[in-house]
Amino acid sequence: MSLGNAFNKEEHDQTIIDCFLQMWRYSADLMFIMAVEDGDEFSLYDNNPASKAVMGLEKGAEIHRLNLRVQFGDEMAEQVYATYRQVLQGGKPVSIEQAGMRGDGSQIYFDTLFVPIFDSLGKPIFVCGVSRDITKIKEAETVALKANEKLLEYSTALETINQELDRKVQERTKELENAKRIVEESLEAKSSFVARMSHEIRTPINAVIGLSHLTLKTSLNHEQKDYINTILSSGENLLSLVNDVLDFSKIEAGEMGIEKVPFSPKLIVQHAINMNAIKAEEKKLAVTVDISPSLPPMLLGDPLRIQQVLVNLVTNAVKFTERGGVCVRMYADENNDKGVLIRCDVIDTGIGISKVYLDQLFQSFHQADDSVTRKFGGTGLGLTISRQLCSLMNGDIWVHSELGQGSTFSFVLPLNIAPDLLLLNESTLNEKVLKEECRENKSIPNFSQYNILLAEDNLINQKVILGYLDDTLIKVDVVGNGEEAINKLENKKYDLVLMDIQMPIMDGLTASKKIRQSSLYGNIPIIAMTAHVSDEAKKQSAHAGMNAHLDKPIKKFDLYKILQKHLATNKHHNSLQMKGFVMHEQDALHSEVLSNLYSIDTLDIDKAIKNLSGKKDLYLDLISSFYNRYKDFSLAECIGIDLDGVIHSLKSNAAYIGALNISVFCTELEGNIKNGAFCSELIIHLVGMVKVLVDKLKCILMPYFSLIKSSEDIEGFSESDLVNKLKKIVPLLKKSDFFVENHFSLLRKMVRGSKYVLDIENLIYDVKNIEFETAAVKASQLVLELQGD
Repeated sequence: MSLGNAFNKEEHDQTIIDCFLQMWRYSADLMFIMAVEDGDEFSLYDNNPASKAVMGLEKGAEIHRLNLRVQFGDEMAEQVYATYRQVLQGGKPVSIEQAGMRGDGSQIYFDTLFVPIFDSLGKPIFVCGVSRDITKIKEAETVALKANEKLLEYSTALETINQELDRKVQERTKELENAKRIVEESLEAKSSFVARMSHEIRTPINAVIGLSHLTLKTSLNHEQKDYINTILSSGENLLSLVNDVLDFSKIEAGEMGIEKVPFSPKLIVQHAINMNAIKAEEKKLAVTVDISPSLPPMLLGDPLRIQQVLVNLVTNAVKFTERGGVCVRMYADENNDKGVLIRCDVIDTGIGISKVYLDQLFQSFHQADDSVTRKFGGTGLGLTISRQLCSLMNGDIWVHSELGQGSTFSFVLPLNIAPDLLLLNESTLNEKVLKEECRENKSIPNFSQYNILLAEDNLINQKVILGYLDDTLIKVDVVGNGEEAINKLENKKYDLVLMDIQMPIMDGLTASKKIRQSSLYGNIPIIAMTAHVSDEAKKQSAHAGMNAHLDKPIKKFDLYKILQKHLATNKHHNSLQMKGFVMHEQDALHSEVLSNLYSIDTLDIDKAIKNLSGKKDLYLDLISSFYNRYKDFSLAECIGIDLDGVIHSLKSNAAYIGALNISVFCTELEGNIKNGAFCSELIIHLVGMVKVLVDKLKCILMPYFSLIKSSEDIEGFSESDLVNKLKKIVPLLKKSDFFVENHFSLLRKMVRGSKYVLDIENLIYDVKNIEFETAAVKASQLVLELQGD
């Protein structure tokens, strides 16, 4: 039919009816019209071909008010009728998902749009519907649900397996940890046993060697002198054995540290030769040295450990060579701008080693064979320790030898070349070493103007030390324990204390801590004397406030040397012009100050220095600045509108110097104030904590300061220069410009030793934490303070 141009309602409605009739005929969706019958019953008024097919009706069958109860039975009819009643009750179109049965008995799922039809009086007459077959979707959902259930089942099983694996791993880990703990405890027990035995053996060795030296100073006939020299030689051999066992134990326990300092390889070789010169001369052996001229004059490494390896090899070469000679060669195996692989060969014409024994030569407590042990002596530890030391220094050691043809022991070590700023003039160094040796060998110092106190409970050790000191004319008082030492210091002035560590009643560590707390004699140098030679023992001595550490058996010239250093320092420290911590002999005095500061148990100095990237000088400046800032700290300073600022500043400043107890207390106090729980008693307690710390600092710092002065008196410090520098960086801070970090090094130098060190460190800390705005405010406030505004 043709469509008119003008709207015609009859034509328009007819067109829609025609289109819907076509959709009714061809749609795959199920369409139906249910007539509402009397008695709350329904009949199928008509349905489209797709619906007929699902219901099992003939495609062309004419349907008119079909009774579903008759066609499909009451049960099915009642199910669908219930849905129709629900739709009529709702009175508006509604979509419902429902299950049904096809004519062939198979199940089908529908998503049906039901539309109730009412007459003009509101009486229901039809329920029309369009159903979409969603069976495949439902089946897919069912499959997905089943898959999800299966997945959940697998996940549960996997979780069970994982838990079981975790349990087994935890059990195994626990077993391994227990095994590791047992091994570590065994190693610790062995190391502790070796250390204790070392201590117990060193004490009598100290007597043997010391009294032998003293006896040789008396009138002896030739035979007696020979006996004493034999005793002395045996004591030194025994000491060497103890040292080897202790080194071996430390290496096994992983406690052997390797240094990296500048040294002269030529001096190390020369020292190894000098150590064996007398024995080589007795055997009439030719000893030659060949050091390559291309070898850098100064290297970076651990000279003590390299020397230990070389001395052991040269000593063995001399020991096992009866005729001919020993040659030591050192040269660069590889070389570049930054480092060098040094190689050292120790060649002898001695008895040589059979190939049968070469493989076991570097094993613990092994020598070439038992006959060698009997003839030449030794423990067989020397080469083992040498190999372990080379390994610790990332090097290697090996041997080439034939029985009766001599041996060549070689080792290589990768080392760095000392940079120019650390490079020392080798001839000057040699000259200093020679002068030192000459002074030690020929010169006994005159200490007649000094009084010292010796705290030692062992009578033999007392005799040895007094015998050494007798030649120096020094005046010595002797006590047997730490308590007696403190009593002596209370009643008499001394220049130095020689303090044994292990003593009855009060040990040396406890006594030293108590001495450091005294305002009367708290700055006196204390020298530790102990047969405990471990690094841990030395650290304990330093933490107790001791200035230095003498290992037993004590060597006479080591004693003289340490007395010269600390007696001279103690006698003249008042004449040193100390501006902050900028002083002559800075390093030595800094070490003493740090050592004494360790006696303050509320300071975590190690942690503070670590947080400052190991800068000890900066730490001492911060301690000085903290003292200047808080020496007059009082309750009045805390009572004001800026209480938060005072506490916050104290918190960070205390943390800088390691006063963590004060810093933590300030943090808690800030929290209380913020929560409205302010208490004046807490402020009083805080002031008391600061006062106790400041008093302790005063006792330690005052002897090393002529006076702790304000910045106006500090040489080289300029307030105007600091103001100008701060004015330059304030704009950078306001712009959050990281270029400001380029000014930090100069800022630190400008305030060195002044009371502004903490201010600058706080400012730097803010920048590093990207708190530019806070840093800008602090810098501006500091400018105003410096200008007096």
